[in-house]
Amino acid sequence: MQMTADGPGSTALADEAECVHISDVLCIRVNRFYPGCMLDAARLISEARLLGGLSRRQAAVMAGVSASTISRIELGQLDPTVSMLDRILAACGWRLDESLRPFVDMDAVRTARRLLEPELDLPATVGSEFYATRWEQSGALQAKAEQARADELCRRAAQYASLSGRPGARKYAARDWTRIAHSLNEAGEPWALTGAFAARAYTKVATVVRTTFYVGDVARSAAAAGLELSSSGPYVTLIPFDETTSTGVQEIEGGARLAAFWQIVIDCFAGNGRMPDQAAAMVEEAYR
Repeated sequence: MQMTADGPGSTALADEAECVHISDVLCIRVNRFYPGCMLDAARLISEARLLGGLSRRQAAVMAGVSASTISRIELGQLDPTVSMLDRILAACGWRLDESLRPFVDMDAVRTARRLLEPELDLPATVGSEFYATRWEQSGALQAKAEQARADELCRRAAQYASLSGRPGARKYAARDWTRIAHSLNEAGEPWALTGAFAARAYTKVATVVRTTFYVGDVARSAAAAGLELSSSGPYVTLIPFDETTSTGVQEIEGGARLAAFWQIVIDCFAGNGRMPDQAAAMVEEAYR
């Protein structure tokens, strides 16, 4: 059986009825965190919630259940249905198939960008309205200083925006970014840098720099730049633009094109290593 989540407020369930309980159909192997261990629903939800940085109340609000429901599941007092498990995991920023993987929903990014940059007039979607409402209910937007609110919004969005899990993202053998950019310019392909490399324009926080590009079409851009798919070693990542990530692209001195400032912050919070430190430093710099 495979489970995936369409969003924190909805679920997609294959080959199981709504009333089926998780303990009846599934022993969960989560190699990423506990190699060789079998996790039950109680431990899985507890780990996913803690990894997502959510309190029981916050997870409950995002999943549309009561805090006591989360508590009872984690204590082993309630056996959730498969769809309830799926919904709670998605609320915590994870999805389940053969293993526990980051759950990606770019409507969360759109929500944060809309709240941080109202001047861009990004259209609302059903998904962005959902996140705005649930974040408000969970206290993420209440009574915070402007800097703390911005930091919280970006972290919340990043929870649902893992760079490695972005739809259509591909890794290619590393190549100098200027050569890639030159090739894309010659081919007339849109592009912008984001992530750790782009963050260097705003902060001196040291980190392993892997180049990440937003592009119009991944396959076409890779062909134009002569990139080859890579599963190991240094790599460059190409991620397809969407309406949100393509908004606010800027060109800086030297010809580099960068994603919007707040998009880079969100993408760094969604990255690994010291990328979240870069993001935090960028937020601090924005409010000096």
